[in-house]
Amino acid sequence: MPLEIRFNCQLAGGVHARPASALEELTARFRSEFSLVNERNGCRANARSVLALVASDIRLDDACRLEIAGPDEQEAHAEMARFLRERFPCCDNDIPTVQPPGEEFSLPPDLRESTMTYWRATPAAAGIGLGRIVEIEPFELPETLANMRPLGAEQERRRIEEGLYALNAALAEQAARMPSDAAAGIVAAHQAIARDPEFRASLIEAVTAVGLCAARAVAESEAHFSRMLMATSSELLHQRVLDVQDVCRQLLDKIYGEAARRSEAPLTEDAICLAESLTPSQLLALDRRYLKGLVLFQPGTTSHVHILARSFGIPTLTRAVGLTGRRIAGELAVVDAEIGLLATNLDETARRYYAMEQDRLRRRQARLLRLAEGPGDTSDGQPLQIAANISSADEAACGVAAGADGVGLFRTEMLFMNRDRPPSEGEQFEEYRRALYAAAGKPVIIRTLDAGGDKPLPFLNQPVEANPFLGCRGVRLYPRHEALFRAQVRALLRASVFGPLKMLAPMVSHLDEVRWMRRIVEEESARIPETGQQGKRHVPLGVMLEVPSIAFALDHFCREVDFFSIGSNDLLQYFLAADRANPGVSGISDPLSPGFLRLLKKAVDDVHTHGKRIGLCGEMAISVRYLPLLVGLGLDEISVAVPAVAEIKAALARLSSSDCSELLTAVLRSPTAREAAECLDRFHQQSCDPIVDENLILMSSGSRTKAEAIKEIVDNFFVQGRTDRPRDVEVAIWQRESVYSTGLGYGIAIPHCKSDSLRADTMGLLRLDQPVDWGSVDGQPVKLVILLGLRESSPKETHMRIFSRLARRLMHEDFRARLIEPCDPASTLNALQEELELA
Repeated sequence: MPLEIRFNCQLAGGVHARPASALEELTARFRSEFSLVNERNGCRANARSVLALVASDIRLDDACRLEIAGPDEQEAHAEMARFLRERFPCCDNDIPTVQPPGEEFSLPPDLRESTMTYWRATPAAAGIGLGRIVEIEPFELPETLANMRPLGAEQERRRIEEGLYALNAALAEQAARMPSDAAAGIVAAHQAIARDPEFRASLIEAVTAVGLCAARAVAESEAHFSRMLMATSSELLHQRVLDVQDVCRQLLDKIYGEAARRSEAPLTEDAICLAESLTPSQLLALDRRYLKGLVLFQPGTTSHVHILARSFGIPTLTRAVGLTGRRIAGELAVVDAEIGLLATNLDETARRYYAMEQDRLRRRQARLLRLAEGPGDTSDGQPLQIAANISSADEAACGVAAGADGVGLFRTEMLFMNRDRPPSEGEQFEEYRRALYAAAGKPVIIRTLDAGGDKPLPFLNQPVEANPFLGCRGVRLYPRHEALFRAQVRALLRASVFGPLKMLAPMVSHLDEVRWMRRIVEEESARIPETGQQGKRHVPLGVMLEVPSIAFALDHFCREVDFFSIGSNDLLQYFLAADRANPGVSGISDPLSPGFLRLLKKAVDDVHTHGKRIGLCGEMAISVRYLPLLVGLGLDEISVAVPAVAEIKAALARLSSSDCSELLTAVLRSPTAREAAECLDRFHQQSCDPIVDENLILMSSGSRTKAEAIKEIVDNFFVQGRTDRPRDVEVAIWQRESVYSTGLGYGIAIPHCKSDSLRADTMGLLRLDQPVDWGSVDGQPVKLVILLGLRESSPKETHMRIFSRLARRLMHEDFRARLIEPCDPASTLNALQEELELA
């Protein structure tokens, strides 16, 4: 009789690709057979097959039974029970929820008079793109393959086996050079399908038992597994059908080469690609220089294509209402994935609106990049380097282009994952060399292999551990796999001649571990000349501060290492004894815990006392919310994801180091994390930004309507970092305008609102080149617009004080003249500050 484990599924998204992969990976450690039964519908799945697991349609709260039978069933039963109890409930993905277009839909005021044709749709990846419609046809088995006669069971079987081997090798290589973690994760999902035993068995049975040729076998298997996934009630699993189709398409390519390929017309100009569905490999094959938007008929926003689109910043719509069957290829179109529509037949009104939209996004990005160009400094000159986290050499170039001051964390384990054997010394050397070349002389911190925990490597044959996160991971693995570690060290030393490389050791808890590493590095450095190669004699060696014990022995560590990097994610969970992936203790795992903040303060002060540098990487670094505390700590560097570099640098430039130090002192006095959070929130609300500055004064505007003028000012608020939700601010303004006109006469309008979508109380001024109708009380068109936006949380008297003072002063002709007559922003700002006592 097989051993059994009964449990209820606690995953909100059910058993989809990620939890199925986690379960499948664990079964690979044992020789026993595993069957998972969904007791709600009676489906039985081979737990070694990701496809079978996801097709069993296990939903939240479904009763399940795992059966285990074989030579190591006792050990497997104990480990599986622990896994299902402790780790499986934390395997859910963070699936972005995007609502389909609701019934209450209204165009922005600027577009309500437009005669454009538009279709409502669901945004899947934000942004706005303009280009000509290019239709992409769905993939079908070429007729030459569909009609191919089989060569015989053994030859067709060989074709399948060789094709799968070639596909798995190609996917492993592809995963190592993906431009983002999201893309690498999607390729890993394709690898799980390509090595799936049920998938392989289906293919082999089709050519041996049924007598099909390899092409028909692939087509039949694709149809079979697609039907299995579509038969479930999960939209998430329906969208994984594309991944099955993609793997089958790539398998045909490996078996038949050119005969299986359908060539799409290359993109030669800005294009909006329209398709019933699109596979990840089809998207990766498109020229992203010209790809300005995607429109997919297939519903949903969580497919791997949508994840890739968000990763690449490609505006994407899905579920376009009423578009099916329309012939719009070649037409100029706009994908508006901000409000959710596809528009064609653009008239002058629409063209002007979307020109403003694209200008808004372009100017915001340009401003962020401009702020990111120089070194990271606070407003009062305290330096803080903002570096990039990367997983590949390709990401290094992206990080430098985004303004990063270097690479703060190169996670080398991505080079080792999803493959049957470790990368060679030569492969690693080339990847590290490319990263240093891309960094263009900026420092690159490369973390040595951090395997174990949630990143097991099959070729290491690690024994099953009761708690792998506290087991043999990081530096603890190196003595057991010394040859592997030495190969990485040699690759790093050889690459070091191409730029300022630093080596970072993960999961260090004892000084002996550092001394052992240092000895290996010195030995390999001495041997490199014997091989006829080059390498630096000394490469700075640092350690990750993620095990709390190090923080209480920094005097000893500082004598033997060159720098430190705080791994805030692991340090927090180890310090508070709260698994960061366990939602049951998420309230405990709070970085604002007073004890944790005091630990950080002690570590930074101790390291600086010994004249060494210390940085921080992890979720704390990525959040603008925590940035004032990191500045107050006095860190030398923080390392963030590439897309966050410019935003963090811009936020840093607005902070005063002295204010941040005072904040940290106040937060450290807080007895609880809740009170620390309240203190931090008060700091953010008391923005030191002036209500108006020169950048908020626009001296010449081509706006032709009231709606365009309001949009232009609010867009500028967005560009200058005063709001991240300009549409919400516009809505608040138009709510006031719908009650009464803010055209006060004398050619001046004062639109206003209260909204916490503003980061700070803000005033903007717009001088119009041509007066526009505003419905003013005196019937005169408006030449000057002064927009006043205050936060809801600002004191009530602030609004009345500024608004009434402004209204009173505008009664005076000399003040109106100072604002309306041509002059420069500085003079206008001076007039506002003097008359309204804003300085």
